[in-house]
Amino acid sequence: MIQQTLEIGPVHEWLPGPMRLRLGMYGDVIRELEAGFGFASREIESKMLGKHYSSAQIIFSRIEPESALLLDRLYGEAIEAAVGIEVGERVLWLREISSQLSELNFQLKYLSRMAWRLGIRILYHSILKHRETLLDLFELLSGSRYGYFYLLPGGARYDLTEGFQVRLESWLETFLKDHDRIRGLFCWTHPFHNRLSSLGVVLDGGEYGFVSQSAIESTRYGQASHVESRLHFSLERCREISAALAELIRQSPAGVYRHKLPESSPDVRVEEVLETIRGNWKVELTLDREHRIETFAVQAPSDKIKEAMFPALEGESIEDLPLILESLSISVSEVDR
Repeated sequence: MIQQTLEIGPVHEWLPGPMRLRLGMYGDVIRELEAGFGFASREIESKMLGKHYSSAQIIFSRIEPESALLLDRLYGEAIEAAVGIEVGERVLWLREISSQLSELNFQLKYLSRMAWRLGIRILYHSILKHRETLLDLFELLSGSRYGYFYLLPGGARYDLTEGFQVRLESWLETFLKDHDRIRGLFCWTHPFHNRLSSLGVVLDGGEYGFVSQSAIESTRYGQASHVESRLHFSLERCREISAALAELIRQSPAGVYRHKLPESSPDVRVEEVLETIRGNWKVELTLDREHRIETFAVQAPSDKIKEAMFPALEGESIEDLPLILESLSISVSEVDR
């Protein structure tokens, strides 16, 4: 058996990567896999301890910059539960728009990287063009393309900026018109389609927390989360999110966009969960009477997704490893926290 070690992650060549794979292969077929994580750990949970909730949020949102709006929403809802306040309709509306945009952004990143791995360069650049325009909207909304710090406990830093609603509606209209062309380019020949359907097959994939029910139902022979079903699921979710956003942005409920939090509160431990396309984010925290964080723990989607690596890679060729790993949507930032 051939042994090979791969370092995964954007780290200096003389340093270990955040994710390390040790493969055992017969020829070019993967038969064994040993995965290690967190070699460049940032210790984000421990760095938040003892800090006031307002300053700790900046650290928390750096776990996964691509999902910063989702993390800010989860953190805000956890703090509100700890201090015992309920926010208004305007805040809930802003959070829902921000969350849907973040989900759409992550899916477009996934689709663009899959297009690159599959060698469809024109599709890669087409999706990136849509995503770059979407990132311009993030910058208009929050002042930043990554690590937004826009959603806060109690609401948002400020209301929708001028011109955001019109530009978002325009982007959604353009993307929905182009969606069928993107889907067609992904599935343009039968040999291409048949090759995808046999890659990265995972039996009982639902136990890993990253396979949706609709993806399982779309998969052949009762098997779940091979590359093809994950790709079709992502394409469909992009359409659904875009259509939901187009409806949501027209509602615009009245009310304040931020609520004041009490200056003190009793010690309380809270647990908050946020469902996303890739799986659940979960936060457990305890605040003291002065709103400093006493305990903090987070569970990311990739904590479960990584358990599917060996079932997906077992029996596959080494040349397909990048494509299968990409299809799992594992975030190195999440496992390297």
